[in-house]
Amino acid sequence: MNVCFVNEYFPPFAPGGAEWSLAALAGALAVRGHRVTVVTPNWGGPSREEQHGVRIVRFPFPRRLAPGRQLAPAKWLANPFFSLWATIAVWRVAKRERADVIHAQNKHSLIPATLAGRLLGIPVFFTIRDGSIIDAAPMCLHHHDGMPDDCGVRKLWGECSEEYFRLYVRNPRRKLRSKLAFLYLWLDSRLKQRFLRHVDCVIGVSQGILDIYRRSGLLERVRRVEAIYNVPPVAVPPSPTRLAALRDRLDVAGRRIVLYVGKLSPGKGTPDLVAAAREVAASCPEVLFLLVGDGEVDASASWMRRLGPLPNQEVLALYPLAELVVVPSVIPDALSRVILEAMSAGRPVVATRVGGTPELVIDGKTGMLVERGAPGELARAIVALLRDEGLRTVLGAGARRHVAERLRAEDSVDRLLAVYEAARR
Repeated sequence: MNVCFVNEYFPPFAPGGAEWSLAALAGALAVRGHRVTVVTPNWGGPSREEQHGVRIVRFPFPRRLAPGRQLAPAKWLANPFFSLWATIAVWRVAKRERADVIHAQNKHSLIPATLAGRLLGIPVFFTIRDGSIIDAAPMCLHHHDGMPDDCGVRKLWGECSEEYFRLYVRNPRRKLRSKLAFLYLWLDSRLKQRFLRHVDCVIGVSQGILDIYRRSGLLERVRRVEAIYNVPPVAVPPSPTRLAALRDRLDVAGRRIVLYVGKLSPGKGTPDLVAAAREVAASCPEVLFLLVGDGEVDASASWMRRLGPLPNQEVLALYPLAELVVVPSVIPDALSRVILEAMSAGRPVVATRVGGTPELVIDGKTGMLVERGAPGELARAIVALLRDEGLRTVLGAGARRHVAERLRAEDSVDRLLAVYEAARR
């Protein structure tokens, strides 16, 4: 199979877990002998290179980013000029590589991949990784498990954009600008929704995220829908010497570490985590919450430390130091890469019952589930795990076993290839 992936970012430019999931999937296909090409904007890397048997083609782009988790302003991607320019780039690469299929891996790649595929007459696929096709900033998913029936300009202007401003912007001088941007990005999502019905198959990384799109009425005219899990990371346990050196470097000797990895924002549940941490610290004075990611948070308390954004390899090294990992998302995660990484490292996870998370965290078997927006319940679950070493051991072993048995890379690759082949017939 000759596969052309399209994504707006690719390592070393990787703002989120989607890019690492794509890299893992592309590598797994290449290992099986398939020819894999990734087409992506050039944020400042080589125009062509090969990583682990995968060809990366970065088409010319005027914006530059530092390698890592930096995200480009939305205006660079959510506009018709990007869609047209990217369509030309994808068409050229897919034609030259004689691609059998084109597979868009995130929302801003949907339109270019679809147009290029139709020009070439080859099947096109799209992977749903979050709720951003419902809306770029889906405030409805802070409260519900789908887009409301009365979603429209009036509701967005009077309710949703107001809540977005209150939670994420707060600067009164930027209120009108933020509301206009909110409306523009909603219209951009509406345009992308129309393209869903023109791809050969929509693939969700979990059944939970597909259910949200079904409840929102966005999959009714889609030709085919499949749930295929992300390829999990390969866990390589660090040596005891490296772990000891990392503990010394972080100065965490004698502390009970609770790890959080992700954007520090209301949608990711950071305010709930801060409130829960205060309760946990009152019961377990030796606890230390390590927070990894972009965003603002008050980490002045002795039981909380913000490490900022870190390269993925450094994040992976932190899991073995943690007693547990907490994922308190309010907006539904499709299939959290952080949870996959933690479970692969044999760490129990305390997470909210949203999106695809219950497909990973099986309550009482691989971790503990709580309701979103419930910091008291979150705190009680964390304390219960900190106080019970036997439970942590059982859940951690169950987590690693669940990944190995139910989320095997081979199964995901086999299912994806079968979907590709069905569309080519």
